[in-house]
Amino acid sequence: MVHNHRSVPCPAHGAAIQIASIGAFATAVAVNAHRDGMAAMRQAREDRAQQLWAGRLQHARVSAANALNVARDAVKRVHELEAEVEALRRAVGSRDSLIRRLADG
Repeated sequence: MVHNHRSVPCPAHGAAIQIASIGAFATAVAVNAHRDGMAAMRQAREDRAQQLWAGRLQHARVSAANALNVARDAVKRVHELEAEVEALRRAVGSRDSLIRRLADG
């Protein structure tokens, strides 16, 4: 068996190792960039969802406050109408009583 031993390293071998190293480095950079990009995309999606829910919650709070105001106004109006009905009943009762006294009279 004959061994060819060179005293100077083979330039092709060195270039191949450098290209493989550069390829491995480029792959690592690409993988990290992809991972970071995906994480940023997920975070942006979560932020948008959070903003959407916050907006919906604020809208629900405003709607609830408006509904509460309408309900309070309605209850107040019902009390006013009940008082008015009672006053009208008293007036009708008084009128009926006067009519009966005049008719009997």
